[in-house]
Amino acid sequence: MKRIVIIVILIIATLLGVWWLSNSHGSKVDFNADVRPILNKNCLACHGGVKQQSDLSFLFVKEAFEPAKSGKRAIVPGSPRRSEMIKRIKSTDPDVMMPPDREQLTDEEIEILTRWIDQGAKVENHWAYKMPNLDLKDKSIDYFIDEKLKSEDLSFSKEASKASLLRRVSLDLTGLPPTHEEATAFLNNEGDQAYEKLVDRLLDSDHFGERWTAMWLDLARYADSQGYQKDLIRKEIWRYRDWLINAFNKDMPFDQFTVEQLAGDLLDNPEENQILATAFHRNTMTNDEGGTDDEEYRVAAVIDRVNTTFEVWQGTTISCVQCHSHPYDPIRHTEFYELYAYFNNTADADLSSDIPKKVLFSPAQRTHREQMRLELQELGDSLSEEFQTRMTDFIAVQPGAVQIMEELPSDSSRLTRVFERGNWLAHGDTVVADTPDFLPPSEYSKDRLGLAQWLVDGKNPLTSRVIVNRFWEQIFGNGLVYTLEDFGTQGIKPTHPELLDYLALRFQDEHQWSIKSLLKEMVMSKTYRQSSEISDDLYEKDRYNYLLARGPRHRLSAESIRDQALAISGLLNRKVYGPSVMPYQPEGVWNVIRHVDRWKTGLDGDQHRRGLYTFWRRVSPYPSMMSFDVPSREVCVSRRIRTNTPLQALVTMNDPVFVEASEALADRMRTEGGEDIEDQIDHGYFLALMEKPDDGKKQELLKLYHDTNESMELVANVILNLDEVIMKN
Repeated sequence: MKRIVIIVILIIATLLGVWWLSNSHGSKVDFNADVRPILNKNCLACHGGVKQQSDLSFLFVKEAFEPAKSGKRAIVPGSPRRSEMIKRIKSTDPDVMMPPDREQLTDEEIEILTRWIDQGAKVENHWAYKMPNLDLKDKSIDYFIDEKLKSEDLSFSKEASKASLLRRVSLDLTGLPPTHEEATAFLNNEGDQAYEKLVDRLLDSDHFGERWTAMWLDLARYADSQGYQKDLIRKEIWRYRDWLINAFNKDMPFDQFTVEQLAGDLLDNPEENQILATAFHRNTMTNDEGGTDDEEYRVAAVIDRVNTTFEVWQGTTISCVQCHSHPYDPIRHTEFYELYAYFNNTADADLSSDIPKKVLFSPAQRTHREQMRLELQELGDSLSEEFQTRMTDFIAVQPGAVQIMEELPSDSSRLTRVFERGNWLAHGDTVVADTPDFLPPSEYSKDRLGLAQWLVDGKNPLTSRVIVNRFWEQIFGNGLVYTLEDFGTQGIKPTHPELLDYLALRFQDEHQWSIKSLLKEMVMSKTYRQSSEISDDLYEKDRYNYLLARGPRHRLSAESIRDQALAISGLLNRKVYGPSVMPYQPEGVWNVIRHVDRWKTGLDGDQHRRGLYTFWRRVSPYPSMMSFDVPSREVCVSRRIRTNTPLQALVTMNDPVFVEASEALADRMRTEGGEDIEDQIDHGYFLALMEKPDDGKKQELLKLYHDTNESMELVANVILNLDEVIMKN
């Protein structure tokens, strides 16, 4: 009997040991998923980048393995018992317990930290700071989406109707709805390749470049004025916008697109277009107000260039590091100024003249002049009337002085010092240009060109991920990482991390940084072509469509809403490239600022050009665009926050542009739709949505027509204000 009892006790002890091992050692704690969120939430406020009380910081976790000010070690890998952190978070003594004066850690959080230390306190880089490592064989966008849907007991929705798909992809790739002729041709094409041919035609359209330039202008903080109080006009900066349109239309590889904007002037024997591209970083503001210090605002511009570069290409919010180490991400205070040093030797100096400038043609102007030169050569006879007319046109195409980036001579270069607590007057240690330690080291020159090459050499784990995420957000409505501007530890985790890595690797390797190839892969996917209809069950499970079990549905951008109304009505001036224009805006809007220039409403169709050409003054932006969430562009903005307000409906119903569009659409309905009123309404609806209205909507529109003394203008206005028209369905 005694022997049996001993055997039972041994069995129980063995089982308990196995249970303890499986729960303590066997169940591995993931630092990024389990530990880092606890430290960020509870510890970094006092022991992070901003503060290091008791000389202890958990931001750079391995430093917490060293003795703190007290001489004790917060973390002793392998020994929770000897780790001061565990003692403090378990203590109930008010003088000892951590964190003090706030809610204590939960038992679960304490248990996770204890097991982590017991397992050796292994530290991992944040997911975004590790290079993508994925087998791409037999993978696709739809593969990753389908895997996620299956794990959530969901499946793809049916394919959208041809009409919906036509409108969706046209707006996504060009920002414009298809013309009546284009819609009819596609809807009547029953071929298997009809959709792909449509996509290819849209990618080849000159309007493609306009649509994607509109996105980039927010990142470039583009404006036609200098900002601050006087907000003086920049009359020639539009040539940079033309450079962007041309670059997108020619499908300039994104690595080249990057290098030319950040450092085109530093290339060997740079072409004029490459110098023009550097106006990207001359979109910084200039303060001409009396009594301001030029050096202070030059410094502000350089700081803005650092912040913008890291937000655009690295998805990293770095502006706080101007004053102290990053609160949550492993970026030290001194590293901000090492980045600052890359930009600190440019010749601009916050002067109202915006020098340095260079007299340049835009790419479109240069192409046009070359065409005219060849035509003049063919004509030969310089005395003919036609030759004289062409020569007059040739001479009329003039360059303009555009602000560009230019390095100081080597014997005039500036010394870069750390600003203590961000104060530009309090200088600390001297630093030289370098990249942050949390990313792979740079193998390139210590200037803007070297920085640009480092960003796009394929070894940087952030660049490709960040950029494909931007384009994904534009197509699908949400980024795979929702926080486009923040891939750091406080940013929202990717919904489909492997898909993000797949797209990043495809973009820089298979697609060779081709934006058009990337976008084609997205819009050709089954995921993109789904219907956006939503069932009650799907709404309950995935209200915001993060899992992508249905097609994208969200409100159009400010530019697309305006452009669409003008296109449907037939008013749109489809001219590509050129100076900014002034469509109608209420009298006196610019009176809120000190100025000499006046708003002069465009004539001869200029008032009906696409929204991205609208003159943009930072202190007093175009009102109807602001109502639809366009930023003022004083700083870089990665993500427009979509709002839904009564002011927006007032704009689309009453703004003169939309009233004009309603009147013009009504004319089209009467002249193109035939004699019958129902046919006219069908035609107007088709122009807007590429399909005829169902019986219910048609009856409502007919009733409106008869109830308003047969006003087709009001019917047209209602069509332009339909939810289906304002939204991308």
